[in-house]
Amino acid sequence: MNAATLFAASARAHKMRDVLVSILKAFEQEQSVVRITIMKSSGSTPRTAGACMAVFEDGSMVGTIGGGSVEHASHMAAKEMSPGQTQIRDFDLTNNDAASLGMVCGGAMTVLLDSLLPTNDNNALIQELVAQYASSEPRLLATSFTTDGTVVCREILPFDDNRYDSTRAPFLKEDGKTTVLFEPLLTPETVHFIGGGHVAQATAKLAAFTEFRVVVVDDREDFANPERFPDAAEIRVTENFKDCIPAQLGPEDYVVIMTRGHLHDKDVLAQALKTNAGYIGMIGSKKKKAATYDSLLKDEFTQTDLDQVHCPIGLSINADTPQEIAVSIIGELIATRAKRKL
Repeated sequence: MNAATLFAASARAHKMRDVLVSILKAFEQEQSVVRITIMKSSGSTPRTAGACMAVFEDGSMVGTIGGGSVEHASHMAAKEMSPGQTQIRDFDLTNNDAASLGMVCGGAMTVLLDSLLPTNDNNALIQELVAQYASSEPRLLATSFTTDGTVVCREILPFDDNRYDSTRAPFLKEDGKTTVLFEPLLTPETVHFIGGGHVAQATAKLAAFTEFRVVVVDDREDFANPERFPDAAEIRVTENFKDCIPAQLGPEDYVVIMTRGHLHDKDVLAQALKTNAGYIGMIGSKKKKAATYDSLLKDEFTQTDLDQVHCPIGLSINADTPQEIAVSIIGELIATRAKRKL
């Protein structure tokens, strides 16, 4: 499966993968592209370090670094750059720059504008970056440049937790002559929807929209299929719910339990609690929660085990419809993901 098929653009918001695939398409037309990345940010800014966009020769762009005047200024600068040129721009949103840009954010941003020529090396680099999203091994994109902003090297390196302090946000290393921007290439968190009903369908759509990887599991093929879940990376039809969760789930895996019955939910929750999943949530009323928990406490589980479960699932916003419930669940998932990035 090629990159264009695997990461086809859709009506959802542009993501990092969309930016990379768009760069590849520009390279196919022998066009240069300016990749704009927030190198670092502090205080209150529209987007944080790692946000990126691409500006093409015709002035069009994909992605965003927060919109507003900072993005506009970066966009205009990119259009005026010579092919192969690099710029580093600082925006101080606490005083003069904020006033001149008409912003009241109260922070600071450093932005890298890196013009990529359609060379064989750059094409291979972007292809490898796209492929990274299907990999389970985290790596780093390292961009090395001199004090005047000239890029001397772009390469993909192994992610060494000891060497790079296990961070999820981009970071800089400087030695006086050369600065290296390290951008972690981490696979997106995976949300495992156990149950493919109406709420799961609405929530999965928002999960993909907000850059989670989506897996759907149900015992009914009529509910677990690509027509209902077009954004799912994986869809499985299971014979039953007693053995439907991989035992090796880790902190990047989120389990959302919403089967059609209390007994199924109990079986799935019991499996999830035996993993290292970073988030476990179960849909249901307080009555259902009490009955399920009581049953599990009579088995091998403790109250400490159950305290890690989000039930009722989602933020408390008085949600009623499947779409509203989906918003409350995704809000909770985003909050969980954000804590891991701090």
